[in-house]
Amino acid sequence: MAKNAKPKINAEAAYENAHLVAQDLVTRIGEFLFDLPAPGNDEHPIHWGHVGDLNEINSRLSAVIAFMTRTEK
Repeated sequence: MAKNAKPKINAEAAYENAHLVAQDLVTRIGEFLFDLPAPGNDEHPIHWGHVGDLNEINSRLSAVIAFMTRTEK
């Protein structure tokens, strides 16, 4: 075996690892969404840039759901 050869893993182990990564990403997304600016905070008022950012987030998350449910156009 070559000195720097990658170890071979099976599909089940690779899937399990990828699934754990996906779960971590979903948790992080939830944390980021929770930390977004909240309406009614006079020190950090909501502006149209916030609306645009959140609409972009919603569009990307909708694309993920469409991919997962095989309903992509």
